[in-house]
Amino acid sequence: MNITLTNNIYFNKYGNINNNNTKPNSNLYINNKNLINKDTFLRQTNIKNNQNTSFTGVTHALKKVTIRSLDDAIKQWEKLKYAPYYEALDDFKYPENKIIRAQNFEFLDKLTPEMKEGFVKHFEQVTGFPNLNTVSERIEQEFITRVYQAAERVAGGVKIIAAGYDPTCSVALRRAFPGSGLNKSFVVLRNASSLSDTEVVNHFKGNLWFNTDQRILSLNKADNFPEVYTMEQVHHCLDMVDERAKKLWFADGVKNYMKGMLEYETDPLRGGYFNINLTRVLPGNGVTKEFAKNFAYFIESVRDGKNLIKNKSYYNTLYYAIRLSEFGQYTNVSRMSAHDKLISTGQEPIKAKLQLRKTLAREYSQMNPDEKFELVKDIIKAVSKDNDNPKFTKYFENDPVENEQYKQLNKVLVE
Repeated sequence: MNITLTNNIYFNKYGNINNNNTKPNSNLYINNKNLINKDTFLRQTNIKNNQNTSFTGVTHALKKVTIRSLDDAIKQWEKLKYAPYYEALDDFKYPENKIIRAQNFEFLDKLTPEMKEGFVKHFEQVTGFPNLNTVSERIEQEFITRVYQAAERVAGGVKIIAAGYDPTCSVALRRAFPGSGLNKSFVVLRNASSLSDTEVVNHFKGNLWFNTDQRILSLNKADNFPEVYTMEQVHHCLDMVDERAKKLWFADGVKNYMKGMLEYETDPLRGGYFNINLTRVLPGNGVTKEFAKNFAYFIESVRDGKNLIKNKSYYNTLYYAIRLSEFGQYTNVSRMSAHDKLISTGQEPIKAKLQLRKTLAREYSQMNPDEKFELVKDIIKAVSKDNDNPKFTKYFENDPVENEQYKQLNKVLVE
């Protein structure tokens, strides 16, 4: 299956990009025009010629409809599972994005009190809200179901070895709002088909993207689309980065120190000691600094993440590939293991916004119908960071210090 712009709204099936005289300077959603009618998911398949195709560009406008009934409003909301209507990554480049999104959300402001109440009830029924445990479980199940389906659609010989994500994100901690993404998600495939590994990965990503609620695939977080590799690619890439790591000689005491940091060090620059040192011998052997950074996040998710799928028939091959690799043992850019251990033992608090969500179900039950609708509207807008209602900001605010720490480490890793 080739991924083309003829898939659903990627061919502008539902709406006209030029609605309301809004004229963005591109009618493409997938931004690499040279890849039209070709596979577009090529980001991590060839580390010597790494193509960073991403789903960024100008937000698409929803087709304007007159909201005459609750059903009309629900149909508009259901279309918002498609990423082009939420596009926020290129807001700086395309300032019209925020304007288009505001127009896409306008239908929420045109509901009668009766429609608002019915819309909230439908939202609750579909998502499980305000029970955030149920919301989180449904997001996980959506991912599991679509991962299996994506593999089946590629070829009969393609199997899932493992799939999972960050155990410290809102979904894993059972504090997710509808539309929350599965942070640092990954999939490892077994390829026993006649297709090449590159073809399998490309086709799998395409099937996953076009058949999943795209909001849970972290659509508005750069480089956060699920990382997908075949087992052969994992072996190959580990061999390549290990060849560079051998250029760095670490004494046994230093190795023990780096292993210990996996368990307790949450400071980015201290925790990333191995990876920062690795940059001294990069690029080399076809491994760029950018690839080493991205591959580190992938390996750490496989090694330390929460497994949603673990195929007993093949998982040991993956487990030992990482365990016997120097890169697999010491890479530590996400500090995922340390954060997970400290949070689970109560030594580190979860994010402030997630702490506040603990009592949300009780608070929600005490809200009047208007307040419930306003919160639901904020949740819908929050996927693209358009939450602009100060009354409920506390449930959405991220820690600016933590974001800056990640940026600082990532900058060091690619300099």
